[in-house]
Order: sequence, then C-alpha cells, then structure tokens
Amino acid sequence: MLSVAEGQSHDVLKTFKEDWMIHGGHPYLVKELSIDLSPAFIKGAKEQFPQASVTFDKFHVMKLVNEAVDETRRQEQRDVPALKKTRYLWLKNEVNLTTDQKK
Repeated sequence: MLSVAEGQSHDVLKTFKEDWMIHGGHPYLVKELSIDLSPAFIKGAKEQFPQASVTFDKFHVMKLVNEAVDETRRQEQRDVPALKKTRYLWLKNEVNLTTDQKK
C-alpha cells in the first residue's frame, strides 16, 4: 500500500497506521518505510512500526552529503588556496566535468 498524509509531526505515522488498519492491513505487515530525516517522522516510525526498516529519501541524504563536502572544502581552502572557487566542481557529477575541471 502507498499512502500520503499531510503534516510534519510524528502523528502522521499514527494516521497512516489507522488508515492501513481500516483497509484490512495490520501494522506488522509493514516491512519498510521511506521517510525524510525529520526527527518527528523517525519517532513516529519507531513508535507505530517498530518492526519496519526505515529508508531515508535520497534528496535529504544527498543534501547532508553536499553540505558536509562544502564545509570540508571551506575548511581546507584556508590551507590550500587552489580550492578557492571550486565549490560547484565538488557538487558536479564527475562525468560532466570538463578536462580543465578534472585537473
């Protein structure tokens, strides 16, 4: 079953669980949930579906990865001037880099 619910609190997962049960499902049949990194959603998933595996959505995971890469670049450019003005090179897909950008 695929379900979409409005809201940003942990109660959204409770609403999903109740809807699932109304339609003949049982919470223990839910094996996997895909959610964003919201602490509220993580809490709701653990409370309502403790047996389910949680997968975090790619968008939010990649946002964290890109922020970490950028912060590292900022810190290291203080000691390595060649890293200045390279922010977008680190975020760009390697196959799309020009020969000069790869250097």
